[in-house]
Amino acid sequence: MNKEEFIKSVTDVFKDIDSNWINQIELYKVFLREYNKKVNLTRLDDEAKIYGSYFYESIIPYKTVDFSKINSLLDIGSGSGIPGIVLKILYPHINLTIIESNNKKTIFLNELIKELDLKNVKVITKRAEIIRPNEREMFDLVTSRAVASIKVMLELSTPYAKVGGQIIVPKSVNYKNETNGLNQLMSALDVSKEILTFTSLNDVIHNVLIFKKNKKTNHVYPREWTKIIKNA
Repeated sequence: MNKEEFIKSVTDVFKDIDSNWINQIELYKVFLREYNKKVNLTRLDDEAKIYGSYFYESIIPYKTVDFSKINSLLDIGSGSGIPGIVLKILYPHINLTIIESNNKKTIFLNELIKELDLKNVKVITKRAEIIRPNEREMFDLVTSRAVASIKVMLELSTPYAKVGGQIIVPKSVNYKNETNGLNQLMSALDVSKEILTFTSLNDVIHNVLIFKKNKKTNHVYPREWTKIIKNA
């Protein structure tokens, strides 16, 4: 996907985005490539792959989200900034929080935020299951990309979401291998689910699990990590 194809694809799908978004994306791309020469963050060094496999494929799972109603977004395990930073570029009004346990990546993220002059972005270096009282029920949308299994991410994410908020977990074609016991966990967390399945312009199959939080989460969640990953 070249730059022109990327611009057209994004503007066709995402509405009411910031007029300066492509300039910010270009700065992001350049900064990522230069930084990656010093610190290995991603194996994508080809420009077409950065536009397609990195930027576009990271945000297309959110094509049905009405971002005019999203004020607070939590991205768990953002790595080198996707999808959270890209969504923030498209919709600058969002208050973005990123949780990333890898210190090398949080250093990059903070430098990227400074380079792009982004406001209302917070990067927290910690494990997501260690949740502070003032972080519970705080976010309109909680998401993660390629971090862990569906059940693990649902348990980690739900306590952070507001009642009525969404938890979005994008998955590939083999997502059904991760659904054993999912209904029991959904019942315990009191969330409902819908699944959006589609093929992107790059012929990538997306299965997007969208959970809605129906009531406050019991304080036993999230559990200790060893319990979360057991039978996950």
